[in-house]
Amino acid sequence: MRHFIIDFETIGQNSREVPAIDCSYIVFDWERFTSDNPYSFKELVLGMQQAKFDIKDQMVNHGCKYNERDLQWWLDQPPELRTNMKPSQQDLSAVQFMEKLIDYLRSEQPIDYWWSRSNSFDPVILDRIAQNANKQELLGQYLKYWAVRDTRTFIDAKFDFNVPGGKNGFIPVSDVAKWEYNFKAHDSKHDVAADILRLQTIVRAEADMEQIEI
Repeated sequence: MRHFIIDFETIGQNSREVPAIDCSYIVFDWERFTSDNPYSFKELVLGMQQAKFDIKDQMVNHGCKYNERDLQWWLDQPPELRTNMKPSQQDLSAVQFMEKLIDYLRSEQPIDYWWSRSNSFDPVILDRIAQNANKQELLGQYLKYWAVRDTRTFIDAKFDFNVPGGKNGFIPVSDVAKWEYNFKAHDSKHDVAADILRLQTIVRAEADMEQIEI
């Protein structure tokens, strides 16, 4: 089965009004989880699609806004995580982003299920951007509204809502030190790759297969 996963980085937490900073997404094959060729962190990051947004365009033309506290949170992050907040020639408008995303989905169809880390956030933002670009109906041809799934719920349910350490963002590889060195939280590419690996780790554990290396 073909699955799609998406993650937005935003300034703030109100999915109905926050400006998006960037977005990462990728299509993956569920069958590979239990194959002799499972996904690695490096492969996923290298194959990830990413789009950087025009923050000013969202605020001026689409009514997006943020507060000083949310902005300060980003300003307190390491420099490498703040890079995408700076305007650049790669910034995309809502229309440009949707055209890029739909072209990718069209090349990877069909999509059986699609995922996010909280269906009250990323899918809402995606729908809002699609509406701003007048692309809701077209997007719905590739990402069915009834086919969206939430990685947090999947992970919590598999652990009977008692994930070790109390976090559904568990480290999904056997080499913890190497993971902590390579993984960057709040980097949308890394966050997407991590959740695919978490799904894969659970599926492989249920099939009694070895955990992968990073």
